[in-house]
Amino acid sequence: MSLSTCKLPTGRVYDVIEIDNLRCRTEIGKKQEVVISMRLGCDIRKAGKSDDVADSVNDRDVSTDVITYVESNSFNLVEKLATDVARICIAIHKVPWVQVRVHRPQALRFSDSVGVLIERTPEDFDDSVVHLSLGSNIEPKKNMRDALTLLKKKVLVLKMSSSFLTSPQIQLDQPDFINMAVRILTDMAPAQLKTFLSGIEKSLLRVRDHKNKSGPCTIDLDISLWGSKVLEYSVCNSGDGSNHNSSNGHIRKKELPDPDILRFAHVAVPLAEISPNMKHPTNGSTLASVAMKITGREDFENSFPTVGLFR
Repeated sequence: MSLSTCKLPTGRVYDVIEIDNLRCRTEIGKKQEVVISMRLGCDIRKAGKSDDVADSVNDRDVSTDVITYVESNSFNLVEKLATDVARICIAIHKVPWVQVRVHRPQALRFSDSVGVLIERTPEDFDDSVVHLSLGSNIEPKKNMRDALTLLKKKVLVLKMSSSFLTSPQIQLDQPDFINMAVRILTDMAPAQLKTFLSGIEKSLLRVRDHKNKSGPCTIDLDISLWGSKVLEYSVCNSGDGSNHNSSNGHIRKKELPDPDILRFAHVAVPLAEISPNMKHPTNGSTLASVAMKITGREDFENSFPTVGLFR
């Protein structure tokens, strides 16, 4: 890591944290190495006085988030990879300016590397950091994998929790569930995202029984957290049980954060695993503390056995 300064078009001068030559393996047509460098605009004056990493951009967290995302996804173009890295820096780590360089060593004959260099600011994106909860107990491994594949077509999946094997709640005479959580970036509004999630459920043959909401299902996709916001949004239940943001059917309100986070371990534990230090928007406790309280154990991640979805 190194430091320099940059001047934005607005004339504002920022300090810059530089992260050079992160090496990752990902798929761009084929599995290959990519090298990523980032220049993060920030104001380090407070950190310079306090000597506290909390007052600066944590380069270790940025690097971890970028490597995790890049190595768990595939791309058609290096331009898309670079843009997604910039989105992570701006939306997750709140930098006002970022420059991203991505190059592929020895990708072109007679050349050391081929790559792109981009600059972005928050004006280039309109993203929200959102946490989703997923569950299935009908062909759960297949349906969870298929749901994640469909999800990645329209949102950036930043991080996935372990896949936890959990006992059914309320209606006990049914198979165990697989539950997990994912952290995503999306430029959709809450109602739009819920409609998209309902479309995934419908494509995986989810049938909603409003008389028995706790029964078996191929896939259940819920919005659990919308950043640190407390909000309500409207969805419309159509005759087939799916959700649509339209004037036909019964309108109902959904609230965020999802109240089930504070009620059920199978919701709280996966969320706490991927974002342990995030504070619950209304409770004020970290998600890790919420999971500890519900499960009654400090090692809340071990409250349920885990299963491998991709093996």
